[in-house]
Amino acid sequence: MSESPLFRRFSAVLSAIDRASMVFVTVCMAVLTTVLLLQVFFRYALNDSIDWGWDVPRVCFIWMVLLSIPLGIRNNAHVGIDLLVDLFSDMGRRVAVSINAVFMLLLSLVLAYYAVILTGDTWDQLMPNIPLPVGVFYAALVFSQIHVAMHLVRILITGQAHSADWSEA
Repeated sequence: MSESPLFRRFSAVLSAIDRASMVFVTVCMAVLTTVLLLQVFFRYALNDSIDWGWDVPRVCFIWMVLLSIPLGIRNNAHVGIDLLVDLFSDMGRRVAVSINAVFMLLLSLVLAYYAVILTGDTWDQLMPNIPLPVGVFYAALVFSQIHVAMHLVRILITGQAHSADWSEA
């Protein structure tokens, strides 16, 4: 089943989302670093500050971290203790990976659901120094958890937590 045209299309879409996430994370990191350096320069060299110098890095940091989570799942790069799982047979490992993926999928869907609610509830509140709604923070969680869920569905379909084919985004 993992070689069906539908699965290949799903993997292609997921890889495109991975690439877009990597670009977005890189841009967020660059903006965060640049604005923080500017803020330090303005504060200590010019004895002034940038009004939006705290809000922009905070938004960038939250989006960067949350969009990096699914990329870590794709590469099986998150911290885990697999001492016991390594003792299992191949079939036992597949079962353990699948059980883990089911629980993680449930958690990510619950998080996405409540993040949608929080996004809506806070969309009318603006940040203090930039004209962005506070809901932007929770929107990052929505996108992140949907992306996580897509990776977990792929794990459930293949029974593998990582594949060499997945490392190419």
